[in-house]
Amino acid sequence: MSLQFVARLTRRTLILSGIALAASLTPAAAADWPQGAVQLVVPAKPGGGTDSAARVVAAKLKSVIGRPVIVVNQPGGGGAVAAETVRNARPDGATLLFYHSGLLSAFHTGGYAHSPAEEFSAPAVMPIGGSYALVAGPDSETAGVPDLVARAKALPDEVTLAVQIRGASHFMAGLLQKDSGAAFRVVDAGSDSDKLIAVQGGQVDAAFVNTAGALQYAEAGKVRILGTLSGEPGRDPMTPDLPSLDEQGYPDVVFGFTFFALAPKGLPEDIAEAINAAFAEVLTDPEIVAQFDKMKMPLGIYGRAEGEARLAEADAGMAATARLLGFK
Repeated sequence: MSLQFVARLTRRTLILSGIALAASLTPAAAADWPQGAVQLVVPAKPGGGTDSAARVVAAKLKSVIGRPVIVVNQPGGGGAVAAETVRNARPDGATLLFYHSGLLSAFHTGGYAHSPAEEFSAPAVMPIGGSYALVAGPDSETAGVPDLVARAKALPDEVTLAVQIRGASHFMAGLLQKDSGAAFRVVDAGSDSDKLIAVQGGQVDAAFVNTAGALQYAEAGKVRILGTLSGEPGRDPMTPDLPSLDEQGYPDVVFGFTFFALAPKGLPEDIAEAINAAFAEVLTDPEIVAQFDKMKMPLGIYGRAEGEARLAEADAGMAATARLLGFK
């Protein structure tokens, strides 16, 4: 069963929807927000794809709102530490969680106790293009995903596949095992940065990581990319030379992402609208669009109503996949 959490949108669609939103509402017109500095709390270590995206947004957001925007890295607990920091903050828009649907997977696997879709406000929901990559070490003799699967079948529970337990990459590993019938030894290696270091150093055989981060390591000869996966079958348009997992014989290994900026529950609607409009101005800026294209992770934004609907859809899809993989 292929489960598609978010439909991949073209860059043109993402940009046009954001432009329409930005034209209809400016931050100043919506509310007197912010009153001071804004914190973007990121459940990841510095240097990974999520952290890099947050820093690109923060730099431009500072100029849009005329206030300091501070990226705060809190990688503990698979996202739970950062999420709790935001959930327990004042609902005034000064503290936002910048993360992705990996928090939904943590909730639906018991790794986090509070529903991101129901126990937070979601002023900015951001569809993302791009993909995740399955990587192996630079000296690995594995030619592609079928070779890795064949090794895992020949050596059950010996071929190590690094993930962040109860995170999105854990779901990807589960889907690959179900589709291929291979018994990998799934190990917790933490964030994407940690996984890439583990693969490079030979501590693990393979790992699922963000393609943008994987490319930096691959171009430096530190890892090899075996294939990619995203929210729908087929190759990632941003990396057309890399084969997808589904075209290599694993059609059910399909997993999409949604980024979001979450706030504490009870955020006033006028502040939510102001945050949404500010993020729209950031994400439709040509220089920011170019930066995210270069990072191979084009990022768009939905309006408030559609964003809430898309988050609910992503949450339902994640819950279904959790049941498919035997969680809850």
